[in-house]
Amino acid sequence: MDEIKGNTKSKRISDIRKLYIKFFKSFTDLSNKEIADLYEIGSSTETNVLSGRYKENDFMVKSSMEIDKNVKL
Repeated sequence: MDEIKGNTKSKRISDIRKLYIKFFKSFTDLSNKEIADLYEIGSSTETNVLSGRYKENDFMVKSSMEIDKNVKL
């Protein structure tokens, strides 16, 4: 997705969001908005991931730091 620019990139991200909702909708009778809210589709984090601003390792590091912070020894 790094090579996609401007409106084409936004359209592709929008298409991916629609696929997420369609996929989850096949398992539940929730409305599209409820699914989007539940899975944070359209949130800034999800947008940043789809835009390539964050990579998988960023979340792994953050998650392990959160776990370490919350574990009481």
